[in-house]
Amino acid sequence: MAVKKQIVVRLDGKGKQGSFRKSNYSQVENIERMNEELAAAEESSDSKIHTFTRNYDIPLLSQSSSKSKSNFHIFKPIIIAIISAIIIGSIMGFIMLKIIVNFDNNLTVTQDYVAPTNGEENGNEGTTTSTSTETSQYKIDAMSAYVLQGGVFSSVAGAEVESEKFVDAGYSPVIWEKDNQFFLLVDLGLSKESLQQDVTSLKESGIEVYAKEWQLSEQELELTKEEHEWLVSFQDKWKLTLETGNIEAKQWQQILDQAPTQSEKLSSLVRSIEENVSADDKNTEGVLLKTWKTFATVLTTVGVE
Repeated sequence: MAVKKQIVVRLDGKGKQGSFRKSNYSQVENIERMNEELAAAEESSDSKIHTFTRNYDIPLLSQSSSKSKSNFHIFKPIIIAIISAIIIGSIMGFIMLKIIVNFDNNLTVTQDYVAPTNGEENGNEGTTTSTSTETSQYKIDAMSAYVLQGGVFSSVAGAEVESEKFVDAGYSPVIWEKDNQFFLLVDLGLSKESLQQDVTSLKESGIEVYAKEWQLSEQELELTKEEHEWLVSFQDKWKLTLETGNIEAKQWQQILDQAPTQSEKLSSLVRSIEENVSADDKNTEGVLLKTWKTFATVLTTVGVE
């Protein structure tokens, strides 16, 4: 057998040489075995990855989280504004709906009160008096008829002198101013032929006359509703009387009863109707001619105002 070498053990960097007993060899081998196991364990831990261990890219996660947070901060005011607008719009719409419904209900339930007129209080359905003074523009239709013209004069005096001969002949002439001239109108008829007999008769008496159409043009005047309606009634009654050739006193009295009592514009026409229709020796054509001339004067006066 070979001679066993001495084992040198270094303590604190200093080597000491000595001999050990056989029992100490086992302790040294145990220490070396433990050192090898520790080294193997460290090598194994460096090369292997535990089952539940995962590697995360920490900078990437933090970047994604910060990006989502920044996007939310950008859209947060917009989202809040949209939600607020929806809520406010819903509330305002509900309020407006309630207001409109209540307003419609008030219109349906409320009724205008109309004060009864004096005629209705007394049970009289005849004359009604209007106190309305509100005026508007109303159209007055044109009127036309055929007349016997006795002359045209530059002054009223000349026309009055010439009119005396027609009065003596049984006519009721009128002097009608038009275009700064004074026309002496002697008689009135529905057509030119209806006046031909008078033309012949007067010519035989040495009085020159001729038949012509006389027109009153359409006009627009500032009137109350009641005044306009009464003037239209006058025109209708006047035309009807011209066609029939007969004055119905009762019907003309109804026109007078319906005249607006508060109207100063129509007062002269009302007086003309009263004076001529109620006359004992009234002549239909003469009454129509005089009232027509007064009607034209009223329209001219109202149009100038």
